[in-house]
Amino acid sequence: MSHACPVQGFNGNKRILRIRSIANILLPTQGQFLRRSRHNPAVHTVSAKSSKDQSILLGHCPLRTLSRPGVGAWVLCPDRSAKHIRKMHSYIQFLSTPTADTAGTALILDVGKQRYLFGNVHEGLQRTCIQRNASLFKTSEVFITGKTEWKNVGGLFGLILTLADANSQAIISETDTARLKKEAATPEQLAAKAQRSLQYQTKRKQALIQAGLDPDEHAQDDVAKQQLTLPTLTIHGGENLTHTIATGRRFIFRKGMPVEIVEHTEAREQEFPSDGRDPDWTDDFIQVWKLPIEPFVKPIVSDISPESPRKRSFDEFAGADLPSPRNEAASINHSYTAEDLKAKDQETRKFVVTEMFNSQWRLDTLFETPLREVDLPAMLWFRDKETHKLERYYPPQDAPLPNIKVLVRRPWPGALVERLPDTKPSEIAMSYIVRHYPQKGKFKPQKAKELNIHHLVWSALQNGATVKSPDGVTVTPDMVLEPTRKGGGFAVVDVPTKDHLTTLLNRPEWKMTRIMDGLQAMVWNLGSGLASDPSLQSFIQQHSELKHLIAAPDVSPNYITFDSSAALVIRLNQIDSARYQIPIHSNISPIASSSEQTHGCIDARHSNAIRDFKLQLVPQLQIQEPPNKQPFLDTRKVLQLTPKEVLELAETARGDVASERLMEKLTGQNLPSQDAEVICLGTGSSVPSKYRNVSATLLRVPGCGSYLFDCGEGTLGQLRRLYNPAELEEVLRDLKAIWISHMHADHHLGTASVIKAWREANHGPNRRVLSPDSPRRKPTNLFEAIQQEKKLFLFGGRQMTRWLEEYSSVEDYGYDKVIAINTLSATLTDPTVSLMYWNGTQVGFCTQDPAMNRAMMDATGIKNLVSCFVDHCLGSQAVNLRFHTGFGFSYSGDCRPSKQFVRIGKGSTVLVHEATFDDDMQSDAKAKKHSTMSEAIGVALAMGARRLILTHFSQRYHKLPNLGALDNMNLKFDDPVESNDSAQESDIPTDSGAMDMFTETSDPPKDESISTPTQTLGWSSAFASSSNSIPSPDKHQLKIAIAFDFLRVRVGDIAYIEKFTPTLQRMFELLDQKVKVKAKDNAGEVARRKKEEQKEEKREKLKKMEQENREMKLRKKDSSQKLRRDRDSVKEKRNGEDLTQDTRSGERNGERQSSSPSHERVTREMHKDGTGFVRRDAAGPGRRSPSPASQLRSGSAEM
Repeated sequence: MSHACPVQGFNGNKRILRIRSIANILLPTQGQFLRRSRHNPAVHTVSAKSSKDQSILLGHCPLRTLSRPGVGAWVLCPDRSAKHIRKMHSYIQFLSTPTADTAGTALILDVGKQRYLFGNVHEGLQRTCIQRNASLFKTSEVFITGKTEWKNVGGLFGLILTLADANSQAIISETDTARLKKEAATPEQLAAKAQRSLQYQTKRKQALIQAGLDPDEHAQDDVAKQQLTLPTLTIHGGENLTHTIATGRRFIFRKGMPVEIVEHTEAREQEFPSDGRDPDWTDDFIQVWKLPIEPFVKPIVSDISPESPRKRSFDEFAGADLPSPRNEAASINHSYTAEDLKAKDQETRKFVVTEMFNSQWRLDTLFETPLREVDLPAMLWFRDKETHKLERYYPPQDAPLPNIKVLVRRPWPGALVERLPDTKPSEIAMSYIVRHYPQKGKFKPQKAKELNIHHLVWSALQNGATVKSPDGVTVTPDMVLEPTRKGGGFAVVDVPTKDHLTTLLNRPEWKMTRIMDGLQAMVWNLGSGLASDPSLQSFIQQHSELKHLIAAPDVSPNYITFDSSAALVIRLNQIDSARYQIPIHSNISPIASSSEQTHGCIDARHSNAIRDFKLQLVPQLQIQEPPNKQPFLDTRKVLQLTPKEVLELAETARGDVASERLMEKLTGQNLPSQDAEVICLGTGSSVPSKYRNVSATLLRVPGCGSYLFDCGEGTLGQLRRLYNPAELEEVLRDLKAIWISHMHADHHLGTASVIKAWREANHGPNRRVLSPDSPRRKPTNLFEAIQQEKKLFLFGGRQMTRWLEEYSSVEDYGYDKVIAINTLSATLTDPTVSLMYWNGTQVGFCTQDPAMNRAMMDATGIKNLVSCFVDHCLGSQAVNLRFHTGFGFSYSGDCRPSKQFVRIGKGSTVLVHEATFDDDMQSDAKAKKHSTMSEAIGVALAMGARRLILTHFSQRYHKLPNLGALDNMNLKFDDPVESNDSAQESDIPTDSGAMDMFTETSDPPKDESISTPTQTLGWSSAFASSSNSIPSPDKHQLKIAIAFDFLRVRVGDIAYIEKFTPTLQRMFELLDQKVKVKAKDNAGEVARRKKEEQKEEKREKLKKMEQENREMKLRKKDSSQKLRRDRDSVKEKRNGEDLTQDTRSGERNGERQSSSPSHERVTREMHKDGTGFVRRDAAGPGRRSPSPASQLRSGSAEM
């Protein structure tokens, strides 16, 4: 007998039940049917056509595996067959096509009440939406095309956070608005509203009953619609999608926004009916058929995933009773197949993703735990027995731990999984066919009135119900609706290789009438060289009735994607062409013919896809060109709009620089490595904006190498805009190391794509192809790894290494060519040495092994690398690099001012320091653990740095930050923070900020041996005596530069940048004035047009009212005339009948007369024709007479 559990949860209007035993599962009964779940294609659902029929045992297994338990559940949901017709408008809009900034194609399907994202969620997609003003607010479904690789999913983490925050804020806003309306309403208004609602429901219920419908069923449908408004983001994609998102558990955390992943783990090899198959996913607006495509010939690639130790399974931390297949003792009594183990591994990944976005974990909850059971280092507290207040506890460093209990936070559940289950790269590329439901015809209210249908039942007729009129006539929807139209649709196809194309073209769906009937367009996202493939051209010719839009790297123009940023750089180039160059771009397709020199003819059935291109699908296919007819940035217009005054100021500044350069040649700057170049690729913070990308800085030191400091999303695209292909290959070949300061997403999400580009430049684009029996040999020590082949060094925290390592099992992006070294903070006693570890082995530049030191120096070109923990988030570090030329480079990352950073960077030639906030936002800087501009200058003065580059500005300063700190460098600075990250707790995310992960840092006891700088003298005096070899810094010797994206400056030229600062300030002032004037003119024009429209509308309204009045008067006149004619006719007819009757009566009875007036015989008859009573006597017919009451009054008066 089956044992059914109570309801486990709700999913919209679906009730999900699970059972332990699968014996005697009741299959669907009469009146029900099977369909696939919208969230899991392997799980079928049992749908009841009647909402009352819910008494059915549901099995915890897919239909195809009834013999044993599996993943998924039976789902009971209402029948949607009655909702297949709806009225709507829809269109698709291209957000991006392949360019240097955007690696793939993305488009939006807009159906009015809902938006869907299709295509590649590549790096830079979020910034593209900001630039194009494309709102993703109503997006709750994302369909990722292509293979699961970073090129297609690199922007997914940022997009999820943005959508989660936007949807959550929308729900909060709607709730607050409803609450405020309710609070503003008076009790009388609320009572009246409730009374109206009750009256409406009563009338509606009566009308539904009279029409033969069930009121309860329609009420349950309304409740289901309300439940479906909960914010949930569902992401559809290919194999390994869940694994990819789960790898971000150490730096992604969000509460209150459930994220559900629907991935295809295998390509379908089934036979379907010739006319079509059921869709894989549906909602109230569209139907989606998923096409997982495997290559015709599958490549055999090397297994580069690292061997992992025993991992924690889902059952261990979920508390399930079922035995874990990873437990060897349990496996004695329970046998598990490979498919079982794969399913349980997938459950582990799903659990992690669930906890990442919908966890109930709280940061402020402490648990009492024995100190010896705490995984140190961690933040510890204890409660004082006298004051009962919480105080920090610092465990002894060199002594045994005492046997006491402390209060500690428990890591959030997602962090309990130290290592995800292994996986392997998948060749499945996802494509989709999207169809709208048939479009119902327009409702004819006049026809419904003629059939005597109550207006409260009209909605039921529109939704497909059959009703009965009060006359007993059965009314069907086709009697009151115009004919139904076919639903439109499109296909978005992602074909990365020739082998995928062969499989795609042989899919049976292209011959299924149910799927293809009504299809209007096909969007092709092709790999290089496939656009001209003969088989593809033949397929397009066979389906010439469709609109074909092609996007490919060798077809789509490399136009500028981020217009605002490019326009700013173009103006900066006009001012200082030596340090800013126009981004590399082309508005001509690489294979454009001589007759097609732009973006292609969008009127043809076969054309190139371009951004902002819109294709209307419903109610009819219609091409909508970009609003300005020109989809690309007009660089000439940008150059012409630069104010003449700004150009004159720039010419003056260039003259000053030339004269100063001559003086410098005479005196000399005495700077080491003056030809070293600093390139600012991203100068913004938190999230990308139109004007600034997120953090990335490239350092090129001649004779040593190139070094990348932080690598935010879109870094590779910035490099491609700055260097042509040959120059970029040279930069990548020269790249020796990448430094990641901390694990916030805006500092490292571009690392995988940069590593892949480095691998292709140094080792070729092809992956290592091995036979299944080929042995895999890994280096056993660092010497062997360096000597084996050219390697790329990656320095940073262990969390970064773990993330890259876990993702390497999804895609072979070149992690096997990376030497990932975990760095620890320099000690207080020796600020020139940092501990470093590679695969558990200590390495470094200053070890006791001279051979190790020499190998590291030769491989990296660096003489020494020293890091220290800073006050920002868990694992945040600042770094200093020293070179053999004497050149010193310090990079702060994100942090509050730090003493330890000043120590390790003492005497740096160049300091790149964050300046997130201006001085007016000191409290915000402290709360969010960032620095102000004055604090960054104070660090440079205390460090004795010769040059300072300010970067990482808040996105509120999208153009130029407040430069007040540059005018007064005698400000008082707060005491810098001493950060010792060894006491910080691991794996504690925060819930604030779109890109934040952790904010908890420790405040250990202060080191009394470190002198505290005074408030009046600043930091320079505090550290002047700490090093006799470094002279006391002079504020006039410090040269400061404000960084913008695409800044390329030699170390020897940093001093000249400040000469252009007044010009920049004036340029932004004039441009802002122009914007304000234009906005004012636009506002005035809009107001004028609105006023004219209102006048025109008023005139039309008056004309309409006059016309209606004239028509009403004519109708009244005609009605009065008709009524008068009818009344006269009735009168004549009745009077004629009365005269005939009186004549016959007189002839029969003779003449009767009375002498008394009171006995006078009078014949009266009431005739309600509007004329009163009629007296019928000898006086003659038709004469008016007084009423009986008035006659009685007159008679009594006479008496």
